[in-house]
Amino acid sequence: MYLFVFLALVLLACLWYIDKQTRFFTPAGNKLRVLEYHSISTDGFEDQITISKEKFITQLNYLKSEGYTTMWLSEIDDYQQKRKGLPPKTVVLTFDDGYANNYTELFPLLKQYGMKATCFMVLGRIGQNIDWAGKYVNDSMQLMNKSQLQEINSHIEVAHHTFKHDNYTKITLDEVDDDLKQSNAVIETEKLNVFPALAYTFGRYYRKKGEKQTRLFAILKQNGIKYAFRIGNRINKFPLNSFYDIQRTDIRGTDSMDDFKTKLRFGRNKLF
Repeated sequence: MYLFVFLALVLLACLWYIDKQTRFFTPAGNKLRVLEYHSISTDGFEDQITISKEKFITQLNYLKSEGYTTMWLSEIDDYQQKRKGLPPKTVVLTFDDGYANNYTELFPLLKQYGMKATCFMVLGRIGQNIDWAGKYVNDSMQLMNKSQLQEINSHIEVAHHTFKHDNYTKITLDEVDDDLKQSNAVIETEKLNVFPALAYTFGRYYRKKGEKQTRLFAILKQNGIKYAFRIGNRINKFPLNSFYDIQRTDIRGTDSMDDFKTKLRFGRNKLF
């Protein structure tokens, strides 16, 4: 009898863990999938943050054929406020930094497929070439300008990706506060339509619960940020209970189509 109870408890623990990692047993309306992209190439080049146009089109065709619904964060927010379940197979497509090819390549494709995406824009670098360091970026990569940001809003919703691409764990919390204030000043001055959600650069934030995380989240709230996104590679349970550590699934240009399908379904490639 005791052995049976023990085995039953072990089984329940395993099922709980599997659902926590993959949302395999979570009802369809309670799954929030958020995919993370960056740049789209037209010459077939692919790396961790750049996907070829051809491969991205294949992914869009798959989403369409499988009946996925793309939504903006503002639409997700509406469901969240009403505490309603999402339409089955809801997915949020997000693009970080605001590369010019999000205007020249992504925007026309979204119009063609009748889909939506969110662009997390580096708001202090509008219309400029990037000036931050990274293995997969260089200073010839250009960001969208103001007129492009205004034109894309029929299919792309703009959100925050800091003022100048600072890693929030590498600057002081006072500097984080100043960064957000500068971003909001750009939005007001340039009269941009920007949804108050933030993607942490490099996916970095204070993950460990404690004073720094509490202060960071308070600063986000004080500056009007409703939601903040990390990486994490998991599907979120919806409605959300925590607003400043929402997980996204990193879609890399080097992913195979099987990788994409697995990540879309489970939020990640591997259970462990």
